Amino acid sequence: MKKDFFISLFELLEKKQPVLLATIISQHGSSPRGTGARMALTKDGHQIGTIGGGRLEAILKERFNELIASKTTTILNFILSESEAANLEMICGGSISVLVDPILPENVELFNLYERIDQTIATQKMGWLFSQLPSEDVDFVSQKFFITPDKERSGTWLPEVEFKERIPEKIKFEEVELQLTNIDLKSAQMITVGQHRIFLEPIGQHSTVYIVGAGHIAQKLAPLTTMVGFQTIVLDDREDFISPDRFPSVDECILLEDFEHVFQTIPIDSQSYVVVVTRGHQHDKSVLRQALKTKATYIGMIGSRRKIKLTFEALLSDGVSEEVLAQVHSPIGLNIGAETPEEIAISIVAELIQHRAQAGS
Repeated sequence: MKKDFFISLFELLEKKQPVLLATIISQHGSSPRGTGARMALTKDGHQIGTIGGGRLEAILKERFNELIASKTTTILNFILSESEAANLEMICGGSISVLVDPILPENVELFNLYERIDQTIATQKMGWLFSQLPSEDVDFVSQKFFITPDKERSGTWLPEVEFKERIPEKIKFEEVELQLTNIDLKSAQMITVGQHRIFLEPIGQHSTVYIVGAGHIAQKLAPLTTMVGFQTIVLDDREDFISPDRFPSVDECILLEDFEHVFQTIPIDSQSYVVVVTRGHQHDKSVLRQALKTKATYIGMIGSRRKIKLTFEALLSDGVSEEVLAQVHSPIGLNIGAETPEEIAISIVAELIQHRAQAGS
């Protein structure tokens, strides 16, 4: 599997040499190198990552010494002609803004920040990196901070952060409050607050496992999915089954009114994993039918081969195609001969890890 960018970046920083970090913070036009794409350069010409090649990267290499010597954060704006855009695989001419950060060996706070990011990724955890952006024509020393769901903070700028559950909800700095409630924290983006501009980058694993059903399999599975870096949410229609006592390690427990309307208010996206382990055949069928209409990257359902066959036949008769049903992982989990709830949970989480690794390769 390809090594994570920030792990490679920290390996460069450990060698105590200046590194120039370039990140696309906005892009207009259709390009495979979109917002959040990164590249790092060293004096000897070593490069990790890419922001698209061509003129963009050539200019950064030519200006390496100048940008490092400035010791200040810079935003470079590129207006691309149609021919230049074609070289970057863009449909038409457009513009790209690149945040350029010199990372110097003597900047201990920045070194510690990227060390924390390296540790977060290495342990399959997640966090968020916030960078204050400079105004035009103003010398600006990089102001960054990184925060994890455990509220561990690192950086050159340490504002107050309020959390809801394990998700940052509000940032307070310089008499300013940045509300994150309606912001997609899984996407790199620029945020404007009054006169301030901030670039947000989700770091590490931001995949969420939705375990639908809170029985004995879920109780064994949830601690494992949390342990390997998935956000974990358990859903059931029985209040006493989704108590904090039964699921102390998960990010959230959701009490459902019933199993007929599970995902109506839940943002299932391409980084979502749905595990169907309800207490009954009819509930499983209902939840599976709903899950197949979402953008979930993984959908798995527990059950005997007979139960799975009956469920699939019922969904086929309801109009669900064989092609769609083929996306379902069922029987769920890797085939390791699992029998006990503990063994079944291990087989399921192993399959989730496998799917995540393949999706990220």
